[in-house]
Amino acid sequence: MNGRLTLREKLAYGLGNFGINLPFGMSNAFLMFFYTDVFHVDAATVGTVFLVARAVDAVFDPFMGLLIDRTETRFGKHRPYLIALALPFALSSIAVFTAPALAGAAKLAYIFASYTLLGLLYSAVSLPLNSMLPTLTRDPRERNVTNATREFLGSSAVVGVGYVTLPLVSAWGHGSAQTGFLRVAACFAFLTIAGLVLAFFNTRERVAALESPPRLTTRQSLAATRGNWPWIATMLVNFFFWVGFGGHVQSVVYYAQHVVRRPDLVPDLMLTMVAMLPMIAASGWCANRLGKKAVGMIGSAVGALATAATPLSSDATWLIGANLVAYAGLGLSAGLLFSLMADAVDYGEWRNGFRAQGFLFAASSFGVKLGMSVGGAAGAWLLAASGYVAGAPATASVIAGIVWAHVWMPAASYAAMAASLLLFVFARDYRPGAGARA
Repeated sequence: MNGRLTLREKLAYGLGNFGINLPFGMSNAFLMFFYTDVFHVDAATVGTVFLVARAVDAVFDPFMGLLIDRTETRFGKHRPYLIALALPFALSSIAVFTAPALAGAAKLAYIFASYTLLGLLYSAVSLPLNSMLPTLTRDPRERNVTNATREFLGSSAVVGVGYVTLPLVSAWGHGSAQTGFLRVAACFAFLTIAGLVLAFFNTRERVAALESPPRLTTRQSLAATRGNWPWIATMLVNFFFWVGFGGHVQSVVYYAQHVVRRPDLVPDLMLTMVAMLPMIAASGWCANRLGKKAVGMIGSAVGALATAATPLSSDATWLIGANLVAYAGLGLSAGLLFSLMADAVDYGEWRNGFRAQGFLFAASSFGVKLGMSVGGAAGAWLLAASGYVAGAPATASVIAGIVWAHVWMPAASYAAMAASLLLFVFARDYRPGAGARA
């Protein structure tokens, strides 16, 4: 069966992404704040840790992709990693929000090791899940809907984490932010394991390569990228999306506390990410009518313009409204990211004869990790360069640095996303689902 998927399978696939995105969302939104204001690490050091750890993680991704392509088990190429790595990934997500009594080099070594491990294990579970999409069905419309379901549930996790984390830290910490963050991380870790277990037991890899060898060599996997402009475009879109989104989200706490002087707005500003959810859910429907390229460009442009409008007012209503519009636009683009890559896998097989979904998704994930690395490090370095000191009143220089991290860098990145989609083009004689070209 290469066509329609059951609702159960779509939901299970999406719940796997939900589980993965709980610790991902918590670390993306609050880890920089945890390091600077709770664990008391200077912002410049945090920026360097983010850059180096994510660079290591990004280099690891293509190797993970090659491993997936060479995996052969009775459960398939992708599913075994979900069940085998669920517990290690969950434990690593707790470790990054643990603040042991360390100082100096020992503290630096701990945060670097724990954060790097989290990134590697995140890749080791997310890449199999993401690259499994082309094996579920060859039907492009089913892929659009399945991927939209996956993105909807994954983004729901990110939104929920953004909204509830700080209130839960306050309620469960009983005056200790360290204790609160640790308990919240442990709660999310349990749900992560549950999501990955459900995905493992309720999905099937049913689409085999039509002409491609079952076990690809490194050279054959690399050959799938030759002339594959949809893959190049998707990698660039992933890179710019995460530069902007990562930088914007991790600076929400600082923007609310020091720019608009309303720390109570943090949960509400995080909740505005909910605007992504209906647009992610609608992205497949829109793409089936307007085309993925057009929908992605429209969403990226809306995100860029609305983000750039954020500093026009410090009124809470304006800030919430601007964020809602920006996230709505980004939802259209985000809902298509992995569906775009699934098309690139098919196109690589048609053009070059090799169906290297593991490697192509992993190489695209390199763009994601590089974007997260650049966005996270740039935001931390902007804080450091502006003279940010945890707990101290914000100077004009600090405020300017936060605005650059929260507004201008993300807006420019979203505009670059739209431009990157101009490269999402296919050969004129290509037909989706055609298999390898004769």
